[in-house]
Amino acid sequence: VATICLLLCVGSNLASPVLSGMLFETLVRQAPFSSYRSLLVGMMGLYVLEPLLSRVYVIHLCSIGEKVQATLRREAFRVLLMQRIIFFDQHRPSELTNMLSKDLEALRSFVFNNSSRDRGFRALLEATGSVCVLFVLSWRLGPILAGVIIATACIAWLYRRQSKKIERASAEAQQRMAIAVDETVSQIRTVRVFAGESLERERFGGYVADSYEAGMGFARAKALLESLNRGAIHLSLLALYALGGYLVNSGLMPIGTLLSAIGFTFSLVFATQGLLQTWTDMRQTRSSVRRVQDLFDEIAVDPSMAQALPPGDWWNVANGGKTSSYDLLEGEEELDAVDAAEHKDLVLENVCFSYPARPDVQVLNNLSLTIPRGKVTALVGRSGAGKSTVAALLERLYAPSSGRVLLGDVKVNQYTRKQWVRAVTAVTQEPVLFNGTIFDNIAYGVQGASREDVEEAARAAYAHDFVMRLPEGYETSVGEQGSLLSGGQRQRIALARALLKDSPVLILDEATSALDSESESLVQKAIDTLLEGRTVLVIAHRLSTVQAADQIVVVDNGEIIEKGSHAELVAGAGLYSKLVSSQSLNLSQT
Repeated sequence: VATICLLLCVGSNLASPVLSGMLFETLVRQAPFSSYRSLLVGMMGLYVLEPLLSRVYVIHLCSIGEKVQATLRREAFRVLLMQRIIFFDQHRPSELTNMLSKDLEALRSFVFNNSSRDRGFRALLEATGSVCVLFVLSWRLGPILAGVIIATACIAWLYRRQSKKIERASAEAQQRMAIAVDETVSQIRTVRVFAGESLERERFGGYVADSYEAGMGFARAKALLESLNRGAIHLSLLALYALGGYLVNSGLMPIGTLLSAIGFTFSLVFATQGLLQTWTDMRQTRSSVRRVQDLFDEIAVDPSMAQALPPGDWWNVANGGKTSSYDLLEGEEELDAVDAAEHKDLVLENVCFSYPARPDVQVLNNLSLTIPRGKVTALVGRSGAGKSTVAALLERLYAPSSGRVLLGDVKVNQYTRKQWVRAVTAVTQEPVLFNGTIFDNIAYGVQGASREDVEEAARAAYAHDFVMRLPEGYETSVGEQGSLLSGGQRQRIALARALLKDSPVLILDEATSALDSESESLVQKAIDTLLEGRTVLVIAHRLSTVQAADQIVVVDNGEIIEKGSHAELVAGAGLYSKLVSSQSLNLSQT
């Protein structure tokens, strides 16, 4: 529909100068007024039809653009979710947010801005059509308009050479400004405490200066482009008036043809200017899309996430309705991880690991550990010893550099991602809540959870009572990152979420936030409930939790240096005994 309307609109616009020339020709020749009236009625029809066709064309074109952009955004977000954790370690959230919003928004702007008469495909067809029609009317004048197009192409090529580096510099400056604003605003309390306002202002001012320089480069290139373009247009008009006047005066061409040629020239002026702007818009859009592509091409996606997140409906459209099949990855088996976790031990066997961002720093060094089924294993050690890294490997956020992570005698990467996340859940030291309702946060990760299931989990986590005291109960919004709840309330919501998921393996990084005694007591009771009947790895900060553990493992410099019960380790006078005596472990008995 859009293509048909486009062709009809272009045809109407090309017919208009021809009819105008014929109108003036009838007046000059003093032809019967009936001929003039007929031509006038024809022009009236064109002037009524063209706006209606333009409306249909713009609606359909913008609709196509919106659909394409929506598909690209969904696919970009899918690819974002498929990235390895190192990708998120290397890029700020504001950078990724800017990529999904601003960079992909360039596509919508391109389609919207180039749907008007003097832009995009319409301008290209009108420019080409004007030259062709004029060649038909008078082959002597056609080369003049063709010269305008050739001159415009040369000018556009010069502009491209001059602005290529400027475009990249401008995009980088804009991105740095966005990151600086996001970083400053998100850390405003730290900025205030350390009087960093002047420093942040100076830093942002530098980025603004870079953006200004890039903008002035654009201005100089644009000024040169406009000057050359206007000069070419004026020269073409002078040539048209000179040659056309000579041909009319010599009787080689009727005056109506000259008037039509003048009309086509002005149409061509607007079309060529629009094409130059379209060229600029296209380059900016390509640059934005290329930044997204380059960002995603930095690191190969996580194969298990690619298998877990198949494409959407666009895949079937692009492949003629064929359904895509997503086979198991090499080495994967359709194994029941939940059943295996309920009956087998977790084992780390001679594991070495370095974070991809710091490959020269060995975090774990030939670490071997068995986490018995249905027991609580407490990891204890100084900060940076490698405790959280062990947890990250069990969550399959990273893969070991060498060695194996096993569930029973099966490597964990042989389980599909879907199966593994059903078997393992984690509660982090700082509870992570999403900007939604309490119900949504507890039910997160359990599709189709009922109200009864959510309330039961909340009761087990000692959260139900405080939730019901809120004006909207479970429909209360928690705010961004749970900012509308207290620390103890956030922790109990996170524990309720883990209880509702009911995975047989639990990884718990005990919270050390400063809580009042009542909140701390309720959180500890919720933790005790959560530990029951599960295989637990706890990064322990409370002495009470360590003492209750079935196995205590002391880690230092990526190696296990002690292992045993509380009494055995205290009697051994090793690092664990020193941590206890120096109160590095919270001595709260709650």
